[in-house]
Amino acid sequence: MNRKVLGLLLLFVVIIGVVVYFYVRPQQPALEVQRIYDLTEMEQTFLVNVSVSNVKSLAQWSLDLTWNPEIIRLTTGGPNFAIPAMGGPPVGLLEGPFLRSAGSTFFIVNFADNEQGETLLGAVGATASELGATGSGVILVMNFTIIKVGTTTIEMHPPFPSITNQSVLMNLQGEVISHTETNGLITEKGPPPMWASMDFQYSLIDAEVIVLALATGIVYLRTHPRPPKSARRRAELQPMIDAEDQVDSD
Repeated sequence: MNRKVLGLLLLFVVIIGVVVYFYVRPQQPALEVQRIYDLTEMEQTFLVNVSVSNVKSLAQWSLDLTWNPEIIRLTTGGPNFAIPAMGGPPVGLLEGPFLRSAGSTFFIVNFADNEQGETLLGAVGATASELGATGSGVILVMNFTIIKVGTTTIEMHPPFPSITNQSVLMNLQGEVISHTETNGLITEKGPPPMWASMDFQYSLIDAEVIVLALATGIVYLRTHPRPPKSARRRAELQPMIDAEDQVDSD
């Protein structure tokens, strides 16, 4: 095969492999608390979403969330807010639409403690379809109020350590869905520069791998140069020359 064609074919195969690895491979399930920036006003209210992504047949979830109670508190008294099972005023915790997209649910807030900055809550599919909730979406919406301008994380903790060392995501078969977790952030500061974001860093990694693939193809072509035309012509004629020499010797 022509060496140039072979080199281009090798380069094409490498690039296709890179694309399949980064963009076609199954994505790992993830649980993420939203990050909110530029919150600079006292008594400002805002929403924080908790979202899942790349889950299959989700049937129930449970979360234990904590934050700095000196910075933010759950907004209270809203007409659609949840009433904690262990008592207290309605608090700004609302079930997101994702699990409900598979059927009706029971949404339960066990407790919400604004003094300590913690809530334990969850949702269970009541009449979920046989497939459960699959894909990505918001499972919880939290309504907070700023009581002091500053920075706090919203951290996830295992609600049931005897079951799993993560927040609980469970499928229709009662199996825990392993996943990655990203805690939330509330701050008066602006968002980080683009180059510091994880998505941008992953894009850089993708670009570096593609450049490496291109370099591999270029190196192959340079280290396996196509013979000059005269040499190729002589190689093509060599069998005829050898045959004539054999006849002359006879």
